[in-house]
Amino acid sequence: MNINNIRGVWRLKRILKFLYFKLLPYPKIVKCNICNWSGRRFLDNKWLKRIQCPNCTSDYRHRMLFESLKNMSLFNKDLSNKKIIHFAPEDFFVPFFQNKSLYVTADDERTDVDINLDISNMSSIDDNEFDLLIASDVLEHVYDDQKAISEIYRILKVDGKAILTVPQKDNLEITIEDLSDLSEIERKKKFGSHNHYRIYGIDFYNKLQEANFIVKIFDSKSFSLKNRRKFILSPPILGKHPMVTNHRRIYHAIKQS
Repeated sequence: MNINNIRGVWRLKRILKFLYFKLLPYPKIVKCNICNWSGRRFLDNKWLKRIQCPNCTSDYRHRMLFESLKNMSLFNKDLSNKKIIHFAPEDFFVPFFQNKSLYVTADDERTDVDINLDISNMSSIDDNEFDLLIASDVLEHVYDDQKAISEIYRILKVDGKAILTVPQKDNLEITIEDLSDLSEIERKKKFGSHNHYRIYGIDFYNKLQEANFIVKIFDSKSFSLKNRRKFILSPPILGKHPMVTNHRRIYHAIKQS
């Protein structure tokens, strides 16, 4: 085998990849509503095609979550006196809250957050302390998600809101959960990830209602067809993996008095 031929193929692939990303911003067909990148198409990830922003790496659930926040006019209000806690914060969301509110980031394990905190045991936080809690794809990692939901309710002020997303298997009615000592390989096979305790069904809505939340659900059809296509708020090509969530929902859970 000629080593020069191998190097030539490697260089050609590198050049083609460079040209692909150089030309990707043209023409301006899709746009990320978070970082404002625009271009011909979004990138593929391991689950779905054409859904990941090449600039900020958001996927369609993040962009739909952001649209739901705009829908509640959050960014048109004065945030200076609002207390917000954001679990497992995505880097591209943080600038929208920092220096605009009493904003803290939290996670059970990460070292790049303001406080290390288990969402299912927030005893260090007083009752009725926060106006808003954000946790996108967090609860599937929590051993006792019902306790976490109760804790979320407790620390929110009356009329406070939790913005939540969870992976939900398509057409699954009842959540599948396994809290036994599965291996990482078994857990990944059963739930799509080595550190998930469950894959949620449509009954996630009921879990929130039973905790006394008023729940509003946003899905891609909650937004105009123009914005759905422009921001790619649903997968252009449905994923075929048995654990993929093709139809994302954003849950706004409001604490009642």
